[in-house]
Amino acid sequence: MVTMRISVVKDLLRNIQDFLKILIITLFALSISACVALGPQQQPEPVAEEPQEQAEVIPPAPDSLTPSQRVRKALEQLEHGEYENARLQLTWALQEKPTLQIATNLLQQMDADPIDHLGMKSFFYDVEPGDSLSIIAKKFLNDPLKFVILARYNKLENPSKLAPGQRIRVPGVMPERKRPKPKPKPKPPQPEAEAAPMVQEPVEPAASSGVRIDQPAVTPESAAETGLIEASTITLPEEPEQLQVESEEPSQQPAEQPGETEPAAMTAEEALSSAMGLHAEGNLSAAIYLLENEISQHPNAKELPQLLAGYYDKHADLLINQGNLDNARTTLEKLIILDSSNDAAINKLILVEDKIEAQKLMQTAQDQQTAGSLEEAFQTYSQVLTYDPDNQSAKDAQRVVRDQLTDSYHRSAMQLFRKQELDEAIGFWNKILELNPNHSLAPGYKARALEMKQQLQKIDQ
Repeated sequence: MVTMRISVVKDLLRNIQDFLKILIITLFALSISACVALGPQQQPEPVAEEPQEQAEVIPPAPDSLTPSQRVRKALEQLEHGEYENARLQLTWALQEKPTLQIATNLLQQMDADPIDHLGMKSFFYDVEPGDSLSIIAKKFLNDPLKFVILARYNKLENPSKLAPGQRIRVPGVMPERKRPKPKPKPKPPQPEAEAAPMVQEPVEPAASSGVRIDQPAVTPESAAETGLIEASTITLPEEPEQLQVESEEPSQQPAEQPGETEPAAMTAEEALSSAMGLHAEGNLSAAIYLLENEISQHPNAKELPQLLAGYYDKHADLLINQGNLDNARTTLEKLIILDSSNDAAINKLILVEDKIEAQKLMQTAQDQQTAGSLEEAFQTYSQVLTYDPDNQSAKDAQRVVRDQLTDSYHRSAMQLFRKQELDEAIGFWNKILELNPNHSLAPGYKARALEMKQQLQKIDQ
């Protein structure tokens, strides 16, 4: 009986083994057929990674030039088309002085699209002797420093190589040329009429009887006959009407009188002398106007631009003292066009631009203060003082705003302190001490709040 059970178990095990073998073989065959049907598996192509934009690495400056010297050097490089070198100089200048507006404007002109910035509409201009791209930019774009984008507008590789007669495109509409008024021509000298000698009237003889004796009237004919005047001096108007017409003829002069000549042009020496005379009389604006007109007439006279540059500098100082900063900036830009190596003029222009920016920010800060935005007003007054450190009005206004802010912060801190919201109260007193480290109340109350905070922490433990 036992032997039969053992044999049954062995048969069962043998059957299970056979079944497992068949199952394994079947699965193996199915896997092979699936591989044949699907074919070789293609590995996914690697996804190309998008190149990440690397921040432009600016090399350190190899020299120790001041920001104004870098701007001057950049202007010289831009005039010769050396854009990349100029970009480095302007970038280094802004690293040292981020508020340098002239450097920012030049970089914007180098990066902007000329057509988008200046417009498609343009006209042709023929370069005249004495012209430069800066002068043309000042004449038509009202900004001599826009010669950079004007050069790119015309695809000029070297703006300094501008030749007389060269034709360039200028954006905008060609202004109408003013026709010069014709000079009044001098009237020809009128022949002076010969003065007729006075005819002496005969004296009436005295009559003893008192009766007046009538004498005949003295006429030219009778006077000639009697010898009182010579007959050759007498002119008798045969036709009075014709005489009246002839007297009106001088008012209708012919178009050209023979022998007339235009006044001679002023020489360079005469222009110098006249300008110095106007300056001595205190009429500096007239002296500048005279020199500006005469320089184009005498392009080889070096004394004229030198004198004009000195007058520009004096005029700019007067305008700065008067607070007329916009006109001062225009005058200094003209000076830099004449002498791009004038570091003092560039420094002065930077100072004027800073003051102009400070005026704009000052107005913004005053509006913010009026609207009750004290925190914003305080920050804007700080920006004003960054551009114009000597602006006393900004200093006084910022001090008023600071006191208003610290009072508001202290009231809020005291309310929080009474509610034992100590962290928030300490935060307000920290703000007060940032604005005014010498505040009389904030240090003491902050110390009391910190001490109370420590005591509460000990109780909680």
